Order: sequence, then structure tokens, then C-alpha cells
Amino acid sequence: MFKQMRNAARIVVGSISAVVGVVGILLPLIPGTPFLLVAAACFSTLEP
Repeated sequence: MFKQMRNAARIVVGSISAVVGVVGILLPLIPGTPFLLVAAACFSTLEP
């Protein structure tokens, strides 16, 4: 149960970070690279 909640939280945080990262690449006000790195870290640590 705890692993499912942790995976769900990582998916939510990773998705939000990926969206903000893509917007940051398109807009010059927000740096996109740190958000994309956070998204990659969240998606790489998902457990089956």
C-alpha cells in the first residue's frame, strides 16, 4: 500500500515537473532544465 502511494506521488510530481519544464523551455521566464531533471528523477525511481 505504501509503495503504491509513493509511486502515485512520484507520477504526480514527475508529471507536473515535466509540464512546467516544457513550458520553461518555451518561455524565457522559467528555467526548464531543473524541472525536467526532477521529472526524470521521479520517473526513473518508480518501482514495479
